[in-house]
Amino acid sequence: ISTKHRNTSIVALNAVSTFSQIGQYGLGTTLLPIAMVAKGASPEQIGMTSSAFWLGMLIGLLIAGQLTRSMGYRITVIAGLVVSALSFALMPLIDWQWWLIPAAIIGFGLGLRWIANETWLYKLAPAHARGRIIGIHETLISIAAILAPLILVGVGAVKPTAFLVAAATIMFAILPLFIAATLPASELPNTVKLNIALPRFQFGKNMKQAITFLMGFGALIAGLGGWMEGSILAFLPVYCADIGLASGDVAWLLTILGVGAMTCQFAIGWLADNKGVLWTAKLCTLAAFLAIITSIIFGKDFLSLAVTMFILGGVGGGLLTLGIFWATLDDASDSLSNRVRQVSIIYTILSATGPFVAGFVVGHTGSASLFW
Repeated sequence: ISTKHRNTSIVALNAVSTFSQIGQYGLGTTLLPIAMVAKGASPEQIGMTSSAFWLGMLIGLLIAGQLTRSMGYRITVIAGLVVSALSFALMPLIDWQWWLIPAAIIGFGLGLRWIANETWLYKLAPAHARGRIIGIHETLISIAAILAPLILVGVGAVKPTAFLVAAATIMFAILPLFIAATLPASELPNTVKLNIALPRFQFGKNMKQAITFLMGFGALIAGLGGWMEGSILAFLPVYCADIGLASGDVAWLLTILGVGAMTCQFAIGWLADNKGVLWTAKLCTLAAFLAIITSIIFGKDFLSLAVTMFILGGVGGGLLTLGIFWATLDDASDSLSNRVRQVSIIYTILSATGPFVAGFVVGHTGSASLFW
């Protein structure tokens, strides 16, 4: 591949991720809960639908490697985008009580696109510039968390328009795929291992064995961020409706959540480089705790909620960044790709579990329990 074609391909695949992320993730995680609140759904129903999105993504992550080996990168990405777009387009036509099915399919398509497109991208990236390309890519996909709520501010969440915008944005992401260079995918690993050993750290013996059996420490850090982020995305609309805020206010708060996620990652990465992953993770969780206490005390004030959302957005995304960072510390290990994949899987599992559990808690105790 010529240098010019390689660079063009990298730009094209970054464009695919950017546009598809706005629809699949940005609107997938914000539009559905806001629309369901407007339609009178219970917290349990909202929690189950939000969890279905993340569980669908998990299935996509697990089978993406096999599909890519069979169909290639381009066709796998297209398949993921098409099923997500069709699901969005069909949702206004069916009863909202059945939305957990298309929600799961949207997440499934996201999982396929995530693995196939990013593997394709990073294989094209030259080794000397891979870190910078990954940084640019993560910044671009963070835009989705800001633009998606702004789309809801503009078009609303009750009418079918937002669903059609999501479908159109996802389908538009297909176009740059035909510019990217074709690469073989036969060397992708066949299996995903979930019981990868912990990097060395002085835990108590039993605690270390338990965590090692279930997940790597990087996956645990990322998963806690996913639990928190998934719960907030699903139930912030419920909480805001209960305190009298309009859906437009919810969209702005979700936008601020995305701004926090995008703007805090460099600082968190810098701290991890200089202070270590564990020290930075402790600082992040302390910041999240103080922000949540602020919301419990002053939670009916828009400004205090905005500050809380900014901090929680930064921490939620930051814990995923720290989890990936921890997983890549031992870059000489043959299990590097499995550890990174493990982080994404555990992150997705706990992102699904968070809103599922929160739905039953909020349903039985009230929306104020979300922050508790």
